[in-house]
Amino acid sequence: MKESSGPPPATATALPSVSVLIPVRNAEATIGTAIESVLSQDYEGSVEVVVADGSDTAATSDLVRRRYPTVKLVSNPEQVITFGIHAGYGAATGELIVRCDAHTVFPPGYLSTAVSVSQRTGAANVGGRQRPVGATFFERAVAVAMTTPLGAGGARYRLGGPEGPVDTVFLGAFRRDALASVGGVDPTLGGAEDYELNWRLRARGETVWFAPELVATYRPRGTLPDLAWQYFNYGRWKRVVARRHPASLLPRHLASPLLLLGLAASPVLALAGVSGAAVVPLAYVLTLAVGSLAVGVRRRSSAAILLPLVLATMHLSWGIGFLTPVRTTRGRMARRAPFRPVAAALPPVSVLIPVRNAEATIGAAIESVLSQDYEGSVEVIVADGSDTAATSDLIRRRYPTVKLIRNQEQTAGFGLRAAHRAATGEIIVRCDAHTVFPPGYVRRAVSTLRRTGAANVGGRQRPVGATFFGRAVAVAMTTPLGAGGARYRLGGPEGPVDTVYLGAFRRDALEAAGGVDPAFVRNQDYELNWRLRVRGETVWFDPELVATYQPRGTLRDLAWQYFNYGRWKRVVARRHPASLLPRHLASPLLLLGLAAWPVLAGAGVSWAAAVPLMYVLTLAVGSLAVGVRRRSSAGILLPLVLATMHLSWGIGFFTPTPAGSTGATETVVPSH
Repeated sequence: MKESSGPPPATATALPSVSVLIPVRNAEATIGTAIESVLSQDYEGSVEVVVADGSDTAATSDLVRRRYPTVKLVSNPEQVITFGIHAGYGAATGELIVRCDAHTVFPPGYLSTAVSVSQRTGAANVGGRQRPVGATFFERAVAVAMTTPLGAGGARYRLGGPEGPVDTVFLGAFRRDALASVGGVDPTLGGAEDYELNWRLRARGETVWFAPELVATYRPRGTLPDLAWQYFNYGRWKRVVARRHPASLLPRHLASPLLLLGLAASPVLALAGVSGAAVVPLAYVLTLAVGSLAVGVRRRSSAAILLPLVLATMHLSWGIGFLTPVRTTRGRMARRAPFRPVAAALPPVSVLIPVRNAEATIGAAIESVLSQDYEGSVEVIVADGSDTAATSDLIRRRYPTVKLIRNQEQTAGFGLRAAHRAATGEIIVRCDAHTVFPPGYVRRAVSTLRRTGAANVGGRQRPVGATFFGRAVAVAMTTPLGAGGARYRLGGPEGPVDTVYLGAFRRDALEAAGGVDPAFVRNQDYELNWRLRVRGETVWFDPELVATYQPRGTLRDLAWQYFNYGRWKRVVARRHPASLLPRHLASPLLLLGLAAWPVLAGAGVSWAAAVPLMYVLTLAVGSLAVGVRRRSSAGILLPLVLATMHLSWGIGFFTPTPAGSTGATETVVPSH
């Protein structure tokens, strides 16, 4: 079902700062080309280049200082690439961390594309295709081998393929917060550090995204010994990663070790008189010969004549490495430079709670916020519009760290505006006195905001009644008959919606839209979300964000609540006609149908009773079905509760708001 109208939502367009990290060792022959490819990018945001030099001599550093004085140069005394990457992370200041190396060249649009895909997908890491280009005959043969299934092992970043989530990518552009959340690259690994890092990101529920339009040129190794050593280390460190994260091992990672074992077993089996002993080596040689010939013909490359030698070197070196123990994983290297996470830049959060006469429930709401597991700073601001001092006195006595402000107007809109002005956080989280947050609520909300780039993120409202009547209302609020299709009550897939329950807002987006309009006594959340969406921002539903809500406890309170919902929905619709959805007209049309019944009956219309009879039947059958499915005795009250919600909403929709209640809008909230 379509849940929103108006302009399609879009993510924030602010360009993040970018840091490009290049770990090098003895790279004076290639580092200039790599740096120049970064400095010539067409990206309009800020870009810094960080080179971590672990060379045997000062030649590379001297070259960088002389030719590229704006490049940030850091030392890597360990002379291991992972230590260089880790040192580079520590020196980088960008919001997006882009990995490069001394053998790689970026095309001019690489950073722009990486940032665009990162913002569009919200992925923790975005990478594309490795395009190997050889400068010598042997290098060209290696380049061909690296882009064939026999040499690439099915890796999408070498063979290409559709856009989407993958296990790993070439290099990558990382969200800094996602990188910090897993501690960055582990420098105690001497290889396979990119795969291991991407595994940890994915284990945290993040996405590693392959974008085929991201293409970086790579220069392969130029001699057979260098190629053999490279693939030997690939295999050796893959084994270390597999031992640390067993579930990360894929079938393709076992191909070379199994091949090696098969080849090694062949002479033993032959000596033992086994007739099929030569099957594995013969099949392998045949595969190399036929496969190399087919690739050479298809690519029209004379360098393909070396493919059997190159592929055999890659396979056997990888297999030997995988079966060779590594003793330095947590030993000497870890002692010399301990693994320290990259500092996480967690934004400060302000939780706003507008209240009125809430001494019975405000304590549970505040305690649920104070017990959050969020590692950044969290402040609580209560805007009290009560008739007496009871609520304020309770807060001062029990929660001295809470910032308490007076709401003279006594409405939620004015309370939220006043609390917003007093807030200092970069993220503004809405709460109310009837709501309880689980411990991970704020952490999840901030993470989803960063991942999606949305202006507002909200989740599911979980109503929990404290009385028999309250439990009936809770059931009604989570059924299609009572929720009207709202995803934040019924649940559903993650994604853009028209509105959410409460919400966690990016402060910049909230203030750009003018903040909450205090002229709206009710429905101010829907109206604010509409303005955000009109500006091209996204309102995002995250089903993992769940907040407990205590429904009204009496029929009178419920009727008054829904009466005001309907009345203020009409005000919002009058100001923003395009915001009105078909589901908003269900209760008003029902009320008109019921009101027309006696008139039509008096006029002798035979089918006059159709509307009330159908409505009563729908309530009875629907309530019975819900009661049986939920196994709730409170379901016996569902017809009464649902009828109260529907008719009160409909009456409210046709009732004018009090004079002066929708006066001048005061929306602009100054930035801090």
